[in-house]
Amino acid sequence: MKKVFIILSGIYAVLLINTEPIKCDNILFLSLPYFSHIHPMTSLARELHRRGHNSYIPISQELTKKLKKPEGVRFLQMPEKIKMDEFTKIALSFFSPKSTYSFGDVLKANWEVCDNLLLNEKWFQELKSINATLAVIDAVFMSNCLVIIPYKLSIPFVFMGSMNVPPLHRTPWVYSAFPYTLTSYSERMSFTERLQNTYNYFFDYIGPPLGAPSKSVQSYAPNKPAISFDELRRKADLHIVELDFLIDYAIPSLPNVEYLGGMGALPAEPLKGELDEFVNSSSNGIIVVSFGSLVSLLPKEHLIKMGEAFKKIKYDVVWKWSDASYSSSNVFLTKWMPQNDLLGHPKTRLFITHCGNGGQFESLYHAVPMLGFPVFGDQPHNGKRMEDKGFGISMDLYKYTVKDLVENINEIISNPKYKKNIKMASDIFKSRPESPSERGARIVDDVIKYGGGFMRSYCQDMPLYKYFMLDIFAVVFSSAFVGILIVVFILRKCFSFCLNKKKKNE
Repeated sequence: MKKVFIILSGIYAVLLINTEPIKCDNILFLSLPYFSHIHPMTSLARELHRRGHNSYIPISQELTKKLKKPEGVRFLQMPEKIKMDEFTKIALSFFSPKSTYSFGDVLKANWEVCDNLLLNEKWFQELKSINATLAVIDAVFMSNCLVIIPYKLSIPFVFMGSMNVPPLHRTPWVYSAFPYTLTSYSERMSFTERLQNTYNYFFDYIGPPLGAPSKSVQSYAPNKPAISFDELRRKADLHIVELDFLIDYAIPSLPNVEYLGGMGALPAEPLKGELDEFVNSSSNGIIVVSFGSLVSLLPKEHLIKMGEAFKKIKYDVVWKWSDASYSSSNVFLTKWMPQNDLLGHPKTRLFITHCGNGGQFESLYHAVPMLGFPVFGDQPHNGKRMEDKGFGISMDLYKYTVKDLVENINEIISNPKYKKNIKMASDIFKSRPESPSERGARIVDDVIKYGGGFMRSYCQDMPLYKYFMLDIFAVVFSSAFVGILIVVFILRKCFSFCLNKKKKNE
């Protein structure tokens, strides 16, 4: 018995000596402090922790009250005096029909935010002390400038966000088939729409990159080699795009472009307090109404019409809005709501939304039909795709009546086709072997272990003239032109010969 024990102890010792320690990497997530942008990042960070990595996410003091911190995630304090409120106010007001701001004002406000972050040496040193091996950057124009931080830290980075930008990741794109995200075109475009669609994409290729800071990259990173901002963005090892053909149109991809929509959509947790009592006491079901942070941007007439419509329906309403002057026995007003948990409640019948990407995926996950009022950005596109998929109805924020709204609410809830369509898509979504955040974490883990080069296509580094085959077309058209000239020359010679011969015969 003693010999057996000695042998087993020896084997155990050998195993300990030859077993490599599990490497724990630190991952830095960077985004401007918006809940709908950081919330999916926390889901990815949670799955990365299950793979042995720690994540660090700088957020504002306000967001600490709203975001649930998963295990393995550390929230860092983002500098407060970066003029985020001014930028948000100008950016949201710009899309109002009565706005006095120009897009130039939006860009200038964004430049100030970027400068206040990128030139804050104390904050940079705090980020440097994390010893991160990879950064995940929010892929939306106002956060694009943050790619300079991993460049200064000399670490690779990944883009993650709801905006799909083919000119950035260079996925071969057919402009007649795949609609531009900032339009409300479907995949079945008219000739005029295809023409405008082509122009929009072409401008993105040749125009200045949105979100570029006011200064050169070298101004923020003086100790690093000079590089253009566009070239720096295109060095991303991986692009995680929060889209899915189940809710969007079918689109092409490259190996390092992953379409993983719905990271923020999770199983619902139980409701609490007065909200729980209100929902459970509903006899006909509830309607969830949320316009995110855009409530202050919505026209007053729209809010009044919604309030009147809700008094005319038999359903109960949970509405993210605070107005002491409004009151109705079937409406629960709240400044903040657990949207995902409400959508997952069995009594929820409809989601009235501004068609934000994250909210639509939560609605898809919980199989809740939608009634959309797109406001700006990608929301008109999201509203159109929702209608095309048969998940609900999209309405014009400025052109509808109370009667229209009541009829559409009743149509979506009473007509089984909307629930059937979104339920089938939800079942497919949940049947996949990996959730979006699990798949995203696995691929990011591969990038950490092996680098992103093995997934990269050469077309992502080609000069634009090669990518668009301008040199090929030049040769083809030149050859065709020379060929035509030769044919014309031969025909003229033949004609001249025949003409001279005729004259001699006469």
